[in-house]
Amino acid sequence: MGGFNYENNKKNPRIYKNSEELTLCSVFVKEFKISLHPILCHLNDGSLHQRLMQLFLKIKALDKDSVPGSRNVGQGLKTLKGQQLLREFVFTPKAGIRQHFGNPRIDALDFSLEWARFNPADAKFPKGATHFELFYCLLVYDAATNTFVTYEAPILRRSKEDRSERLVQTLEGGPTKEEGLQYIPVLGLRFMEVLGEEEYANFGKDAVGIEVLGVYMS
Repeated sequence: MGGFNYENNKKNPRIYKNSEELTLCSVFVKEFKISLHPILCHLNDGSLHQRLMQLFLKIKALDKDSVPGSRNVGQGLKTLKGQQLLREFVFTPKAGIRQHFGNPRIDALDFSLEWARFNPADAKFPKGATHFELFYCLLVYDAATNTFVTYEAPILRRSKEDRSERLVQTLEGGPTKEEGLQYIPVLGLRFMEVLGEEEYANFGKDAVGIEVLGVYMS
């Protein structure tokens, strides 16, 4: 009879290798989400995990150097296509960041960000929001251990009344480039209402934004 047979599938090399790769990808997604916790903790999206799995499975499939059973996301991210897929992944369809403030310049050595003209009034404030916080994180991925280290810049808070400025965001801890590591800069945006000393989170679909700025190799 047909159907699923655990023992037969366990002994089937192709199925076993696919299972190994799926496990590697699942671990990558878990570690990626942990590394993004400073931003993701403000986002309530039950579909994100599944969407990230689909994304990173596509990127994993771009690994042409590893043998079947060992194909992994890290190798896929070394390809221009893999980097493009991650950079263009839409975390938050209703809340963009660069479409409000433009593209920052990224320093090639310390990954600091610079906007020559950063105008808070350019942001599309959700109903009831008076302020926003801008997050900047650098995720450093080590493919050898399938782990991330997160560097953060001080959180920036601005109101819709603040004026345009030259803005530089510098990461704390001074990350330095090391051979074999991958560097993923990520922006986060969170809107809120501030009344005196009271703060209230905004829970609209456009209240939190996340964007990957790129993937850089050492």
